[in-house]
Amino acid sequence: MSDNHTPSPQERFNNAVEGLRRLPATGAVTFRGVTSSGNQKPGVIVTQNITATSRDLSVASVGLTSPGIAVVVAHTGRDLAPISAVPEAQEIALLPGTVLYTGRFIHAAGHDVELIEQLTPDGSQDEWTAHLTAQAVAELTSTVSTIITNAQ
Repeated sequence: MSDNHTPSPQERFNNAVEGLRRLPATGAVTFRGVTSSGNQKPGVIVTQNITATSRDLSVASVGLTSPGIAVVVAHTGRDLAPISAVPEAQEIALLPGTVLYTGRFIHAAGHDVELIEQLTPDGSQDEWTAHLTAQAVAELTSTVSTIITNAQ
């Protein structure tokens, strides 16, 4: 007897998330081709879906044609290359429930780039910690400037 049950969209989503959770967590600096609004105050968001990022700026920003550029400093992303049909896309997925600090912008190679940082629990029940120091942000800005310049 065969099971003719067709999974619902929610079941498919849950299965995808469960599969991603089985991949090892990895820290990575990645990019997205969308940003928060420039007039938004910095703040914390919790992702509700799978959030796609890429280590490759050209992939994330569709060859620098996207409406914005964000650099994402992730601590628990999932490297999709081992299971991807297009491993050269260098995709890193952030799972639902990832806590992100958004709304900060750096200026790099003539572009306003949103800096998105994954926060990590500090050990107490509801406290989250940022790890980027001013020096780390300055070094990241320099690196992102070089990456943007090379992508143009």
